[in-house]
Amino acid sequence: MESTNHTNNTTNPELSNGGSKPDANNHTMNKEIKLDDSQWLEHTTISTRDDVISFWKLFLDNWQYVVTYCSVFGSFGVCVGFLGPTVFDLGCQTHSDLKKMNWVFFVQLIMTLVGSICAGCMADKIPSHSLMLIGAVGVSLAMFVIPACSNLGSLIFVLIVMGWCMGCLDCLANLKIIQMFGKNVGPFLQAMHCSYGIGAFVSPMIASAFLLNKDCTPYIDGFTIETPTYRVSSGNDSMSELSTVTVRIPPQPQRVFRYRHMSHLPNAFYILGCLQLVIAGLVAYVIFQEKRGRLKPRNLASEEGGHSHMLTPVKGFKVDRLGGWLRDTCCACGGREVILITALTCASLFVFDGLQSSFANYIYTYAHESGVKGLKKYEGAVLDACFWGLFAAGRLIAVPIAARFTASFMLIVNVIGCATALLLTIIFRWSHVMIYLGTCSIGLFVSSMSPTVMSMAEQFIDINSSITTCLVVIAALGEALCPVIVGNLVVNNGPSSFLVFCFTFSVSAIFLYAALLFMGRQSEKFKVSKPESFIWLSGKQVIVEGESTFIKPSSIKYYSRMTESDSNMEMGPMGSRENLTENIAH
Repeated sequence: MESTNHTNNTTNPELSNGGSKPDANNHTMNKEIKLDDSQWLEHTTISTRDDVISFWKLFLDNWQYVVTYCSVFGSFGVCVGFLGPTVFDLGCQTHSDLKKMNWVFFVQLIMTLVGSICAGCMADKIPSHSLMLIGAVGVSLAMFVIPACSNLGSLIFVLIVMGWCMGCLDCLANLKIIQMFGKNVGPFLQAMHCSYGIGAFVSPMIASAFLLNKDCTPYIDGFTIETPTYRVSSGNDSMSELSTVTVRIPPQPQRVFRYRHMSHLPNAFYILGCLQLVIAGLVAYVIFQEKRGRLKPRNLASEEGGHSHMLTPVKGFKVDRLGGWLRDTCCACGGREVILITALTCASLFVFDGLQSSFANYIYTYAHESGVKGLKKYEGAVLDACFWGLFAAGRLIAVPIAARFTASFMLIVNVIGCATALLLTIIFRWSHVMIYLGTCSIGLFVSSMSPTVMSMAEQFIDINSSITTCLVVIAALGEALCPVIVGNLVVNNGPSSFLVFCFTFSVSAIFLYAALLFMGRQSEKFKVSKPESFIWLSGKQVIVEGESTFIKPSSIKYYSRMTESDSNMEMGPMGSRENLTENIAH
């Protein structure tokens, strides 16, 4: 049974520093772990350096990786954005009505979740870049195959494959960029999520130039029309009576066939497929350069020993394999802390993505049904464009901001700003101008919430592939389920319930933020690299040095590890290393 005792170093500073005053920027601590009748003493020196982190230098050192990951995430955005505007033309192509075509959204979403889970499970067994290449090639081939789908079954099969590949790209891109930059991931994560917004915006723009945008549902299922007729009264020829006659129009497959060939949709998919193929080529180039040894990630955290000090057992001693594995891989900051911080981050992502998708999907309906004086029905499309335009701009603005401000400060500004904008929109919901201002403000504040909370969580725990999978899957669930809830509320309680739901979610986001910040500040990782300011990024970099050894408590009285800049001397028990090992074995 293991027990851990954290003790401060009580070594005489004059002896440990050779009679000199200890450095104020160096802090030393010992960790003693009892195991059977022996003891493992981990001696760690934590020093800080006043060098200001240069995010531009980090980008230049790893620009090929950053560009590749941003392109891959932009590819994911393209796949998300193309389906909505092309649903009518795809319905004509596959001879499917709009009700059946709604299944394609569900299939793509579910398979994206499955792909994310699979990628998280396989990330430790298969090289991540190889798996990323499979996903990039898969979505590219799916784009080329979609124009050949002549029925709904074949289209759903292609979207199953595409959705799985999309999930791989989503999970792996987030995982790789977080692992590469560690606590400095903020601006790079914002840039990657900005690429997603650009991809989701560019995809409909490319497709719109080739769309017929004709709903073929009436000609597939048939429809009815009512025609007015006049019946002359028998008593007086000058009088007539108005009546209507319902006429059933049967399905018209020839008209569906004509609309299908009038659409130039295949050209749009060929262009999108070529773009996806170029992105797959970028991933393949990175893999090729790594194989030849010409490309290697330069991680600031790894160069400075920024990650937690891992305990390495010495040969000849029994170690609980399961407990050691859990400690080293899953619970680097302590099991309870990791689980709670991960759960709070997942809940936050569920709320943030749910709020984003709900507002984006129902602002058009609100403008159409709310009856606000002076608000025309066609302005719903304008409001939707305003939301997505400010959403993309917000993510772009967040890139330089994340290089100056802490993730904790950025997130509190976002959640309070969003809640305030929604509250004002509800209070002045009769105002034409306020609806526009509220929509633009909400799009701006919501835009960087998801990448910022992921960056904030990384300050508290080391995010591995399993945690990344959980974050991605829960965020996608929130994005899918919340619009369904809002749709039922709007049908039963009217369009104003849409704003109330969004405001409730924004208030819950504030409480989740407070809980995450409180729990995160208790984590060991945060305590080691505690920032100087809540607002500004620290100018100091934390460097962790350590040494672990098995020692017998009775055979040692004094042990110290000196900072290499001060001295290379180490004081310890007299005798050779072999004698020490022999004493421990007995």
